[in-house]
Amino acid sequence: MQIVKLGGSTITKKHGYMEADELNINRLAQAIAAVWKKGVTDIVLVHGAGSFGHAPVLAYGINDGIKTPRQKLAFADTHAACAYLSQLVVDALIKNDVPAISLPPTAIIRQRNHRIVKFDKETILQYLKKGFVPVLYGDMVLDDTLGGSVCSGDQIVSILGKGASRVIHCSNVDGVLVQSKVVQLIDRKNLKDIAKHLKGAGAPDVSGGMEGKINEMVKAKTHAFIINGNKPDRLEAILMGKKTICTEIRM
Repeated sequence: MQIVKLGGSTITKKHGYMEADELNINRLAQAIAAVWKKGVTDIVLVHGAGSFGHAPVLAYGINDGIKTPRQKLAFADTHAACAYLSQLVVDALIKNDVPAISLPPTAIIRQRNHRIVKFDKETILQYLKKGFVPVLYGDMVLDDTLGGSVCSGDQIVSILGKGASRVIHCSNVDGVLVQSKVVQLIDRKNLKDIAKHLKGAGAPDVSGGMEGKINEMVKAKTHAFIINGNKPDRLEAILMGKKTICTEIRM
């Protein structure tokens, strides 16, 4: 199983409000289709919600729980927005002859205080075994403590990644950047030194959330790659086992 994570910044216009980047969605779908037609069919796709998730959550103020009738309506509306984005991704894959199936996390995941405690991974594996590309995404899910909470695509990847041959994170940068240069390899030898440069999401050379992504992959001991998802040919290269501009993580 190879997990491809499409960051929200690669499939939505992050500073917009529920605005998809349909051009790049189609380009990424074509890259996945190209390897699919060459026999690389062991793909599970996870994508971020971008401006379809973050913007509604902030607008509604539901990041800290779902209690009131208005918050429940906001939960439903945000889920619908995330599902709509996922359908755009799935539609692009189907148009390129890839049998993609959207699996809403709200139906197979439950959390407790923002962390996943129940995950029906068997459904995902069955779809994969039957020759489909399962597609999951950042979503609103039930939460035992808060009533409901945001389940990020990164958290989904961190759990699925433990059983994967590799994880490919498509971001909006060329990889992990230190002093404007791409770090080609992160391993046990240089992890502590690289981590110093990742402190603080606002660092000019590091995209927001990069530190969290690295930490999750290190914990899962996942063989991973961070690539620029705005360059779909790089995704195609990694899926085919070829070299390209990226940061490779080996623990």
